[in-house]
Amino acid sequence: MKISVISYSLSHDPESILEWKSKLLGEIEKCVLSGAEVILYPEFFLMGLGKYFPSLDPKDQIEKVADYVAQDLLPDVKKHLYQKDVLVVLGSAPRKADNKVFNSSPVLLHGEWLFQDKLYLTPWETDFTPGEELRVFEFKGLKTAVVICFDSEQPDLAVKLKEEVVDLVLVPSATTNKNGSQRVNRCASARSVELGAAVVTALLIGDSVVELIDHNEGRSGLFLPAQEDITVEQETYSEYSTSKHIVAQHELNIPMLKKLKERNSETKPFHERIKTQLRLSRR
Repeated sequence: MKISVISYSLSHDPESILEWKSKLLGEIEKCVLSGAEVILYPEFFLMGLGKYFPSLDPKDQIEKVADYVAQDLLPDVKKHLYQKDVLVVLGSAPRKADNKVFNSSPVLLHGEWLFQDKLYLTPWETDFTPGEELRVFEFKGLKTAVVICFDSEQPDLAVKLKEEVVDLVLVPSATTNKNGSQRVNRCASARSVELGAAVVTALLIGDSVVELIDHNEGRSGLFLPAQEDITVEQETYSEYSTSKHIVAQHELNIPMLKKLKERNSETKPFHERIKTQLRLSRR
């Protein structure tokens, strides 16, 4: 399975929204033509559309971006990829539902959009409501989940993923510095070990006039379980960047990933029964 991961740079967005959309559709098409079956963009790269909807009220700007994404962008991307069997995760964007606004990943699966809301919000996501549902779906025989940025750092969410025996975790993320990028990638590596899954991160980079995402930097990565059957590097990173737009290509060996879960000759964290009633002793 070929995976295209875009470290999207907000620093190089075009002057008009029509140019922006044309550029995005062209990039997705180029990834598909290169053989990509999974295309992953970073968290909040769609919030960069706020530059085309200037407003003194951040909430108003967020709602305008949500409307544009839902009413214009997502239908056009779906139409552009008609009858193409690819999984596209468009990072994340504001999504309005039930009089609330969620930080949500639009996921194009088998020609239809589904949405994974961010479950654990950061202190600066004050205009958003946390989601309540973790979605696990099948793609190319792999149990797959989209886990947005800070969610990847949550132990209780990792337990849920372990219970589902996931194979592939896609992590759109946005961080302001190397420490943030390190947190996300180090947690992604840990998730890979404890889940026996491939974990892929996509990091937002560059600068934007939108206050919520004013400065971003980091590097994307592919993380594989540290097991005997893995015959490639267990951690593969893209170049670290603060403004350069980077497209990284990863090859995921699905038979190798499946095989390692069948072996019992070494420790397998993902095979261990989850203990929910551990006793705690304090002195």
